[in-house]
Amino acid sequence: MFSTISDIFSPDSMLDNDPIPDIETNIMKWDWSELFSPGQSTGSARSSGTGSDEAKQSLTGGSTSSLKDPNQRVPTIDERKRRRMISNRASARRSRMRKRNHLENLTNEVKQLQIQNQELNNRLKSLSDHNHCLRIDNNRVRFECSILQQEILDMRSLLVFR
Repeated sequence: MFSTISDIFSPDSMLDNDPIPDIETNIMKWDWSELFSPGQSTGSARSSGTGSDEAKQSLTGGSTSSLKDPNQRVPTIDERKRRRMISNRASARRSRMRKRNHLENLTNEVKQLQIQNQELNNRLKSLSDHNHCLRIDNNRVRFECSILQQEILDMRSLLVFR
């Protein structure tokens, strides 16, 4: 009984059908074996079912007659896909960094503009208060001026009639 369980869960058999995602590629290991097994064709040849020689030429970038081993195209395609995947991840990482930096710059700019806006509002309030005080003083001085003018007129009238 134990021998059959150990045969089923042996490390060799678990590696072939491991449904745990591979950390580096983020694709299930069994997906790779199904996608690129030597007996299957890849790309457009799989979908059309005809013209597999043309598909092999377009996928490998050369003629199939120049390849000594027909299974050699699979590692070439795997390597290209792996390099493209790594390149795409690096590009996405750079893009996320640019986006994060741009967002940080915009956030800093917003903070600076908010501070500047607050300073301008404080200055406006101060100048408004000062303007209000000057208007009050101006009105007071005008009133005093009018009183003094009236007193001058009253004094003139007294001097003239005497």
